[in-house]
Amino acid sequence: MIETIDGSFAPLSFATRAPGEGGIAVRLRNNNDFSYLASVLMGTPPQQIQMAASLSQNFISVASPPPGVNDVSFYNPSTSTSYAPGNATAAVQAISGGTVQGHFAGEICALKSATSALSFTYNASVLITDSAVTNDLYPLDARAILGYGVGAPTSAPAGSSLIGTFLPANFTNAVCGIELNHMDDPFPDGILTMGAVDPTVFTGAFTNVIVPQDSPTSWSIPFDTLTYLAKGLNQSVPGILSSVDIYHTGIKLTSDLARQIYSGIQDSKPISETLWSIPCTSKFPLTLSFAGQSFTIYERDTIVKQADGSCTGVVTGGANDIGQIGAPFLRNVYTQFGADKASDGSVTFSVGFAAKNLRQVTATSSATGKPISTVGPTATAPAIQSSASTTGTGIQSSAPRMLVRNFGLVLVAVIVLVAPTVL
Repeated sequence: MIETIDGSFAPLSFATRAPGEGGIAVRLRNNNDFSYLASVLMGTPPQQIQMAASLSQNFISVASPPPGVNDVSFYNPSTSTSYAPGNATAAVQAISGGTVQGHFAGEICALKSATSALSFTYNASVLITDSAVTNDLYPLDARAILGYGVGAPTSAPAGSSLIGTFLPANFTNAVCGIELNHMDDPFPDGILTMGAVDPTVFTGAFTNVIVPQDSPTSWSIPFDTLTYLAKGLNQSVPGILSSVDIYHTGIKLTSDLARQIYSGIQDSKPISETLWSIPCTSKFPLTLSFAGQSFTIYERDTIVKQADGSCTGVVTGGANDIGQIGAPFLRNVYTQFGADKASDGSVTFSVGFAAKNLRQVTATSSATGKPISTVGPTATAPAIQSSASTTGTGIQSSAPRMLVRNFGLVLVAVIVLVAPTVL
């Protein structure tokens, strides 16, 4: 069985069980195919905060409530007896662009498990933004962003980056598996498996691509080509280095590449310098190739229906140094990301994709009604395997050990309080 923490967050850094025991599966609630949300309890008494998962953001950012609004869905440090302000200042770049300034502080966060009492303690950078940036930074219904980036914000305390600090320290070969589903799939939510991959929802080998050491964003890899259908013929544009992230809502390329693609789509029209409208009945399959292996997505994800009934293409322009590969692609593959630590202590990060099996069922506890295990396309699911085949260069999903501590699911976070922000 795959243990599922119902909508909660468990850090990869402590996903280390005995070999063969697999990983912890964190459930991500599908918010209408726009974002994937995990629940985190922050403060004393606990406040339940919905966090949108992101692979490229290097810290946790938390929204402040709008002025004069008493909304318990927002984190409120003034009502928490465990909130401890700090003196260290910060100036960090937000995922949506721009720089946010603030200071670090301490807080206690709790995770609620559907199956057992697990405890994880770590220091993470949590950025509390003011209300002026809430709409720019946070997806609908999200009050925070759960960052899985491998770097640390400038001037952050030691160990503030969860993945960047603890993943290499606790593993030799460490992986996470990501399964995202569509809202109308039999199982609509996402599963982020810590410390292993789930063999029930992928087939074949992973194509792993190394993250360049000079990549400006965490978990960014180059793709070979993007192939599209133009006037009945397959055409291709060259690939670029791109950020692979659950948080991204589309496929972002340079404006020149995007214009080239839409020039071949009949009746497409530019809405702006970066966005194109296309007929809702267009044939618009897209194939991305990584290290020689191709993955195709179709109109369900490549054509975006707007509120007024019109449609736009999922490919946008505007990329400069780096592109974006987001949830519309990730819903159609099974993804693994992880770190391979060499004997000299150096760490190589990589992202890999495999063909996806559609999950059919989620098992629930008869006592609580909450998910306690996830079941693949067949009626029974094997345990998470701790190894998976790979092709090319990169990590393998070895069997990392899990350190489980029964201290009531407590984790300690470092948070950043933000002054007025310009994004």
